[in-house]
Amino acid sequence: MHALTYIHIGFSRPIVFRNIKLLNILFDDEHAVKLFDFCLSVTIPEGETHVKDEVIGAMGFFAPKYKNTGNFNEKSDVFSFGVLLLALLTGKQIVDSSRRETGGEYYLLDHVKKYNENGRFEDLIDRMIADDVSCSRKDPVWLQDFTEIAFKCVSESEEERPTMIDVAKQLR
Repeated sequence: MHALTYIHIGFSRPIVFRNIKLLNILFDDEHAVKLFDFCLSVTIPEGETHVKDEVIGAMGFFAPKYKNTGNFNEKSDVFSFGVLLLALLTGKQIVDSSRRETGGEYYLLDHVKKYNENGRFEDLIDRMIADDVSCSRKDPVWLQDFTEIAFKCVSESEEERPTMIDVAKQLR
């Protein structure tokens, strides 16, 4: 999260990572998160707010605007980060192609949005997280706050998504 925040605000022009997925997140010896594989990363040019390019990256992580138009910016990374948060919270695969024969691929984001709309998102939370008494004792609303942040990140509208620095502050 800090690495993503840094590439968005730590340079004269924002860098969009564009390839957030579990395989591109590593931990060092001190358990600090490191981003790996910057081959799809792009700097937003001076005077521009977006970049238009071919839609590439990991399925299930694409922000709607990027998927539909090829336009992306830092908020596209925020969306992908939100998908990652939801995957961590639910313990479910982001895309499950094994369901093709039974009606199509499964996308985690579509699934969690349906549950959330029906007021049943808590049914999807990984039991190991939901049953972790030490977490719930420290702060009984942490799970709700974490979930709200994740859903803000995956907002359809990029204007409604927080910046990565806001996400980092809220997750502290």
